[in-house]
Amino acid sequence: MIYFDNASTTTPIGSPKLFYNPSSPHTLGIKAERALREARGKIASTLNDLNNHSNNMSHKKVTSNEIIFTSGGTESNNLAILGYVLANIRKGSNLISAAYEHPSITGPAQLACEQKWANSASFERIPPGNALISVSQINHETGDINNISEIAAGIKEKNPDVLIHVDGAQGFCKEKINLSEIDIYTFSGHKIHGPLGVGGLWMRKGINLSPLTYGGGQELGMRAGTENAPGIIQMTEAMEILASRIDISHSHVTAIKQALLNLRDILPDVEVNSLSENTSPYILNLSFLGVKGEVLVHALSEKGVFVSMGAACRSRKKPHGALELMGFSSERAQSAIRFSFSPFNTLEEAEQAKGIVIDEAKRFRKMKGFL
Repeated sequence: MIYFDNASTTTPIGSPKLFYNPSSPHTLGIKAERALREARGKIASTLNDLNNHSNNMSHKKVTSNEIIFTSGGTESNNLAILGYVLANIRKGSNLISAAYEHPSITGPAQLACEQKWANSASFERIPPGNALISVSQINHETGDINNISEIAAGIKEKNPDVLIHVDGAQGFCKEKINLSEIDIYTFSGHKIHGPLGVGGLWMRKGINLSPLTYGGGQELGMRAGTENAPGIIQMTEAMEILASRIDISHSHVTAIKQALLNLRDILPDVEVNSLSENTSPYILNLSFLGVKGEVLVHALSEKGVFVSMGAACRSRKKPHGALELMGFSSERAQSAIRFSFSPFNTLEEAEQAKGIVIDEAKRFRKMKGFL
């Protein structure tokens, strides 16, 4: 099996442990609560290590009491967006995001505007008053790396009160980032070889969000419900492994991506889908013109090569909406597949997958008389 769908989910490393309720008053509950406290501290420390401007004395360091655990990136993004909107519903607010962002950004933003809880604004026309911009650190479809510092500086020049929310699901422990202009940062466990169903967000102290769930007051009152202690601990362990080897992994995955990128030199009519040259080595989106992406994905899976057509959250309803919204043609979007890599993939896998892709693409093109 060659698994190149790591942008959807990664294979978990480590094993769950400490199956106790952190809110229980007995010694086992206290032990679990202490483990969660340690996990917050480790995540805060890792974010500070990943911060491009961590040596800038004017930047306030991330602290453990700014970490909130959730069920994953989708809930974190919903809490950031809807939590902000509901906290400002009397005063009113504006939401700004690109139409091709992940559905967990565009979905809650669309709901908030449809319900008249907030207004939709654009990057070109930043209104005065309360506003939240939601942007991904790395685009989930194409791997484009957003220059968050540049985006934030341009927007805050027009409106210094704008809050910057960054979806770091595809970037956490893979790329460093300047946190000095960021107010909320979300992360997801299963994108970094942690378990499914766990993630969180960093919310800078002083930011006001309304919780979306109510009950026992866990997570600083921001997210009621018993914390997934074993999942959080396992996620934190995976985070420490990946963060400790971020530069080594970056070089390794770059070589894997380059091996697949060589498909352009072997097959005609292969296009790279990205908005810039500044892309993550962890994601490669290619269009094989003349072959439907869905057909090629299924054919490759039968050969033991697992890739995708883009975000799993979107693929069953509108497979390539994001690419078309970025300006790519319908033909190019519908012939696209996404390879996404992990530090645990190998160059041998890349070379083997490349041969299988070539054979299958040629086969389908010949059937359609494309060659």
